[in-house]
Amino acid sequence: MEERMDFRILNNGSFIPSIGFGAYKTGTPEESELAITNAINVGYRLIDTAAFYDNEESIGKGIKNTDVNRADLFITTKLWHRDAGYDSTLRAVESSLKKLQLDYLDLYLIHQPIGDIYGSWKAMEELYDQGVLRAIGVSNFYEDRLIDLLYHCNVKPAINQIECHPFNQREELHQLMRMHQVVAQSWSPFTRGKLPLFDHPIIKSLAEKYGKTPQQIVLRWNIQRGIIPLPKSNNVEHMKSNLDVFEFKLTNIDMDVMALLNEDKALEDHHAASGLDRLIKL
Repeated sequence: MEERMDFRILNNGSFIPSIGFGAYKTGTPEESELAITNAINVGYRLIDTAAFYDNEESIGKGIKNTDVNRADLFITTKLWHRDAGYDSTLRAVESSLKKLQLDYLDLYLIHQPIGDIYGSWKAMEELYDQGVLRAIGVSNFYEDRLIDLLYHCNVKPAINQIECHPFNQREELHQLMRMHQVVAQSWSPFTRGKLPLFDHPIIKSLAEKYGKTPQQIVLRWNIQRGIIPLPKSNNVEHMKSNLDVFEFKLTNIDMDVMALLNEDKALEDHHAASGLDRLIKL
């Protein structure tokens, strides 16, 4: 039985599920394929991967294992910075489509604000006009990089996928994105287990109040902020639990209390020179 699913509307009129399945580090090719098949079978319709994850072929096989119509799926992948630039972006999209065994992508993102992003964006705009890319956007763009792109493009980004969790809430960036109708997605909404998120007394108390798991509280908090979370799990029961977040709602007071958790504590810095230097070398 599929869980209920809500949707958001992007700035180009497209519908996107309010929660997705993140495919970063899903394991071996066989484990990745099985994870995607299971995720779709339990009700996920938004699948998020990237060329850098090196699992697009497994994702494609996992999709083919299901009976869900292609039109009902929302598949996202991303351009790695080594493929930035007009010509290389065209080749990268073609490569991703081939590996995923798809004719089009529902969303294609520039993975990092590095290299010739404007050459990449021009290529993406052309593929968007051709219908090969149904929506285009960015990932890990801070305020300065995002506003610059917004004022130097023909097609505005529909999505900015960023690190966002209760310890790093990114409210200033969200305000800018709301102003320009750019929807936020949250990668690693559970901090990849690197921070003691689920042991925090506020989250534990809210979980007890609503009879939900701490994970469900965090996902619901994201959704009510207008953010699309992308949780990952290879465990089918956890997949189902992470989808079961549409039958309850946090109160305004609960949301205000959650805001108190913010520490501007980032897992990765995509803005400082040291952070970018590390990424460029990947």
